[in-house]
Amino acid sequence: MHIPENCKGWVTGNRGSELRRVEQATGTFMFMALDRHGEERLLIFSANGGSKTADGGRMHAERLINEMVQEKLRGDSRGRSRSDSLEMPERSNSRRRSPSRRRDSRSRTASQPG
Repeated sequence: MHIPENCKGWVTGNRGSELRRVEQATGTFMFMALDRHGEERLLIFSANGGSKTADGGRMHAERLINEMVQEKLRGDSRGRSRSDSLEMPERSNSRRRSPSRRRDSRSRTASQPG
């Protein structure tokens, strides 16, 4: 399926996290790939084709992705980002980066004789 260029990062999520979330909810396997014209498309695979209203399967995954695209397009028109949105119960921003473990090389060299 076609994903607008300005929505690809929103749909895939950090390191594919949003695609994995939709895969879990729908029993599908998804990834971005180039079509024969060199355009990037979202491919959705499942033995279950799904239906327009039922949960699970390819059609359910497509509905969820379309909702994400519409959410992003509405947010862009209002100048909002994902972190500004108030209505996103299924998305989790609970994973935050840990502080860097890298130490300042100046402090190590200053304390070592030599």
